[in-house]
Amino acid sequence: MSKRIVIVGAVAGGASAAAKARRMNEDAQIVLVDAGPYISFANCALPYYVGGEIAERDRLFVASAKLFARRFNVDVRTTTRVSSVDRAAKTVTLFRSDGASEQLPYDRLILATGTVNLVPPIKGLDRPNIFTCRTVPDV
Repeated sequence: MSKRIVIVGAVAGGASAAAKARRMNEDAQIVLVDAGPYISFANCALPYYVGGEIAERDRLFVASAKLFARRFNVDVRTTTRVSSVDRAAKTVTLFRSDGASEQLPYDRLILATGTVNLVPPIKGLDRPNIFTCRTVPDV
C-alpha cells in the first residue's frame, strides 16, 4: 500500500517538497493543498511586478496546478483550507471554497504555510493607500 503525503502550502516550500517527495517515492500519493488559487509562484517577485520591472504577470508563475499535477502526479487542491490537524488520528480536515469539507488521512504531513504579513506599528501605515503584498491576488 502506498503512503499518502499531505503538504499544506503550495508556493515555494510546499511545491518544492511535493516535487522532492515524488522524486524520492514514485508510488506515494501526494496531496498538495493551498488556500489560494495559485501554486508555485515567485512571491519574492511580486513587488517587481507591481513596480513594473516585471511587465508580464505570467512571468510570476513557475508552474500551474494542472502542469504540476501532470508532471509530478500530485493531487493539487487549490482554494482549499486546512481547518484542523488531528495528529493522533493522522487526519487533516479540509474545507473547499464551495463549502464542502473532507477528512483526509495521511502517513506524512508537511506544513509549508508560509507566513502572514507583518505590519510594523509605524504612524501612517493605516492609510487607505498603503497595501501589503504576499500573494498574487494581493497585487
